[in-house]
Amino acid sequence: MFKRLASGLTGLLTLMVLVSGAQAQTSVTSEDARRDYRSERFQRWEVRCPPEGQSGPCSMTQLISAPDGNQPLMRVIIAQPPQVEQPIMTFLLPLGVRLAPGLQLSVDGGEGIGFPYQVCQQPGCRADLPLEPSLLQSLRGGSTATLSLIGPRGNRRDLDISLMGFTAASERITP
Repeated sequence: MFKRLASGLTGLLTLMVLVSGAQAQTSVTSEDARRDYRSERFQRWEVRCPPEGQSGPCSMTQLISAPDGNQPLMRVIIAQPPQVEQPIMTFLLPLGVRLAPGLQLSVDGGEGIGFPYQVCQQPGCRADLPLEPSLLQSLRGGSTATLSLIGPRGNRRDLDISLMGFTAASERITP
């Protein structure tokens, strides 16, 4: 299952670059967007911001890999678009998942929050979760978030997201 999930992630990562690049500047190519951003590391999270003198939102991101560490499975991106009151947590996943059940996010084994996929295209699927203040506080105080999805054979898959560095990174991207 991990190989199947990972097979579509290469193209999905390209989509992630386009999505995160488009959040700050729509007039540059994805290659230019990667070069034109400042990057800071907060343990497991990377914060990307426009260069000094340019405006636009910062985002934080984490790549989740298979247990062997060699195959990427998912990318998590958190940003606060200017016209939205709260940050949005975006999950980029490869194709090959059941869409109808949606996804579920829990923090440190607590009660899960269900939410739907937004769109699936080549190379993968996108799901957005607005971060209400209570969820943001749970993430800041937690150690691990778990994203649960249903694989193509109906089996549940849990993907752990490290929250090490989450608080510092999230404080960096929110106004």
